[in-house]
Amino acid sequence: MATFAVVVAVCLTGAVGVSVRDGRREAPAVRASGAHRATGSASPGAARPVPMTVSVPALLVRPHLLVLDAAEGAGFGRVEAVDVRDPTGPRAPTSLTCDRVDQRAGRGLCLTDDRASARAGVAVFDDRLRVLFRLPIAGLASRTRVAPDGRIGAATTFVAGDAYNIDTFSTRTLLIDLISGRTVADLEDFAVTRGGHRLHAIDENFWGVTFAADSDAFYATLHTGDHYYLIRGHVRDRRAEILRDGVECPSLSPAGDRIAYKSRRNHGFAPATWRLHVLDLATGADRLLAETRNVDDQAAWIDNDHVSYAVANPGPGTPLADTWTVPADGTGRPRLLVPAAQSAVPVAPAAPG
Repeated sequence: MATFAVVVAVCLTGAVGVSVRDGRREAPAVRASGAHRATGSASPGAARPVPMTVSVPALLVRPHLLVLDAAEGAGFGRVEAVDVRDPTGPRAPTSLTCDRVDQRAGRGLCLTDDRASARAGVAVFDDRLRVLFRLPIAGLASRTRVAPDGRIGAATTFVAGDAYNIDTFSTRTLLIDLISGRTVADLEDFAVTRGGHRLHAIDENFWGVTFAADSDAFYATLHTGDHYYLIRGHVRDRRAEILRDGVECPSLSPAGDRIAYKSRRNHGFAPATWRLHVLDLATGADRLLAETRNVDDQAAWIDNDHVSYAVANPGPGTPLADTWTVPADGTGRPRLLVPAAQSAVPVAPAAPG
């Protein structure tokens, strides 16, 4: 597992903004052209087409990545597998198509939505990408995360508005038992406290769930008024407490001691932009990461020293996004990991027997 963590070059479970994604969904296919913009900074993912293979079974039995295809065209949103030893190499297309995806310990969540009907659904799948359960869920797919032991997952949808970069949005976040395929909780039913006192707000919105190793403790964002609170909750007790303000889309480190998150740089009527930070939960020390571009994503941890995330590519002729990584201590500089991909997830198959 330690070797696998080093080899894996990406661990993204989230994706770029819904409004950008859906504006590009129906664009003409450009995968085969390898074209890129003649001016400005071209997307690395547009430099060449991503080759496909057909050997899905061969990839699934060894360490691999699951990614969502982010290139315009017929394959957009398709779940593809790629060898962790060559994450920029050939991919194997699967039968799953998702707007958000995550997998841990043999269980996965695939969120899909239909912009025309504003209806979304959740599929629970196994380590062979076979769908085990399907659940209806209202709204447009936003975020999903699976706990490290694969027992529980979270699904967030937009039920009003279509992105976090506007002030008129509403979300719904459900917790799902991935063994039984049942919805077990809605975060809006949790008792939230601040300084020991119950918070009563009619405009609560929750998103960006990230689970601790025990599948009970979790962190998430609570938005109310002009505040974007980091909360820590417990599934069994249906309770949560506010820890601090200004934290969106938290992602708990493998050691459980730090939170990677995005911090809003501007408010009001202009579209929001964000910078990546890492918060030390014990000391409160906060580090601004070296990535200076706008990151509208829920970052993920490659290991205890690096986080990964998607960066959107505006304009035609480029993938919707590429996946990048940056050191978690504020040093270094961003490095491209997986071109023309988002929601990338490292998967270590269980040992035989």
